Amino acid sequence: MDWIIIVDDDSEIRALAASILTREGVRVTGLSSGLELLGYIEGMSLFPDLILLDIEMPGIDGFETLVRFKDKCDPDGEIPVIFFTGINDKEMEIRGLQLGAVDFIRKPFYPEILTLRIKRAIELSHLQKSLSREVAKKSRENSRLTLHVVQTLAETIDAKDTYTNGHSSRVAIYSRLIAGRMGYSEEDQDNIYMMGLLHDVGKIGVPDWIINKTSHLTDEEFLEIKKHPVVGDKILKKITEMPLLACGARWHHERIDGNGYPDGLKGDEIPEQARIIAVADAYDAMTSNRSYRNQLPQDMVRDEIEKGKGTQFDPRIADIMIELIKEDVRYEMREGAAEGSALHQRSEEETIRHMDDMTALPEALLVLTELDTSLGLEYCGEIEDYLLALQIFADSIPSKAAKIKEALDAGDIQNYTTLVHSLKSSARAIGAIDISDLAKELEAAGNAEDIAGIKERTPQLLEKYSALEAPLKALSKD
Repeated sequence: MDWIIIVDDDSEIRALAASILTREGVRVTGLSSGLELLGYIEGMSLFPDLILLDIEMPGIDGFETLVRFKDKCDPDGEIPVIFFTGINDKEMEIRGLQLGAVDFIRKPFYPEILTLRIKRAIELSHLQKSLSREVAKKSRENSRLTLHVVQTLAETIDAKDTYTNGHSSRVAIYSRLIAGRMGYSEEDQDNIYMMGLLHDVGKIGVPDWIINKTSHLTDEEFLEIKKHPVVGDKILKKITEMPLLACGARWHHERIDGNGYPDGLKGDEIPEQARIIAVADAYDAMTSNRSYRNQLPQDMVRDEIEKGKGTQFDPRIADIMIELIKEDVRYEMREGAAEGSALHQRSEEETIRHMDDMTALPEALLVLTELDTSLGLEYCGEIEDYLLALQIFADSIPSKAAKIKEALDAGDIQNYTTLVHSLKSSARAIGAIDISDLAKELEAAGNAEDIAGIKERTPQLLEKYSALEAPLKALSKD
């Protein structure tokens, strides 16, 4: 059922509009002022489908109400607002549309026009949101497809070398681990994972017999090998949507001292992502079986990376790799180790999950007995929307609890009733059933002006309400 809020200081107009819309299957909440709307909406995690807003009202007018509402509750303009006014003024209409209103309805109004304009505005809003969700879904599907294509390509390249199967995947994983230790965001870790997968794509142009040669390479053969960063750069530069892919392929054999190839870059001239991949690549080269030697002992690998600090490797990145080696006391992070293979599989799965944007409910949320998460998900739809609703709800607890107490202390029962009515709705939307049911009882007491009952039970409501703040805010930190 569609839900709208009518904000108008004229109780008769409000009641008439509500009656017309209710007969058309629309749920209506009536409020008498802009300030009442802002107090009502604060902390709500499930917003109305549309707001019908009068312009001339006591306190703050409709324009100021819309500005505050968008700033505080709806910065993305997802909730359509229609101005509801008896004033026929061109400049006023221009101002309202500039502020973000989607339409104007004149008073006195025709019931058919009121119903049609509101329903069309809601349908358009639903269509826009549905399209946004569909675009996001397709984007996630494309990300997953892209990752699988890249993984398949990397495996094809690795298959050229009999002795280094899985090399690109391992370099991608080590690069992601290092980037995580360096404070990279999840998105940037995903990007460097992709760069690691494709760092050797240029080897597609190197003859197999050179790659698999077991004896010493001649100078000419080594020159052929050294071409692969440039070839990789040319291939990946054509993927303009992901320009960093080419950077990893071209510069992962550069050295900090400037003696690398193909461009002889040194120090910070080498992009940081390429410096990370260089360390990860060298680590896997030493911990894998090659055509010309077996994998090296772990202490020798650590010593080689230590010796390369400041000449071959960026010292900070080398130190992180050494830290990872020290933590890997059983030498599991290498080719052929069963535990290492499990790590690689898990890392790939985690990357896919993140690129799919498949957020899971935190364990700390699932154990909160105060919340019915199934109900919260039913109201909010997507997991991301539910987590955002919980954050909004938590952020509003201190101010809204204070307002409820202030209204009660001041004897302002009308405002108190509005506030607990709002809390009833927002609490139910996140699955806080006990709080919602208690707020519903206190709303009824407010409507009946049962002052004694309100004073007796409000402390219990505020205690339960305030107790949710800490655990919900801890979720956003996690």
